[in-house]
Amino acid sequence: MKLVQNFILLFSLVVLFIFTGCGDNNKADDQLQANCGKSSEAFFKKSYDAIYSGFYASHHNKKRNTCYMLFYNPVTKRKILYDVDKANLRGMFSPDGIYCFVYEKKCKTENEWDKLVQPYMEE
Repeated sequence: MKLVQNFILLFSLVVLFIFTGCGDNNKADDQLQANCGKSSEAFFKKSYDAIYSGFYASHHNKKRNTCYMLFYNPVTKRKILYDVDKANLRGMFSPDGIYCFVYEKKCKTENEWDKLVQPYMEE
């Protein structure tokens, strides 16, 4: 009986520790995503808002500790990946085939470009 009680107590403590730790990490992740969203909004307004029509999505990449912004212009059909923290262009796709790269990796199609960008916008 005592062994079962000790096991239940130990199990409860482990579960409590896991969920308490996860909550803190989720709050920190949420804050990083929120900060990235604000930085991306400011970057977009400064760089594009008055000049180009378009849409953007932001994502704080936890693995790379970097805020990325993916911009899409529906008129030109161009897609652009930015490192917002450093204000650097990291990738671009244009349907005319002139631009198709993400960092040093080159591509030939929009589908290839989307696959290259995916890890930066999801991790």
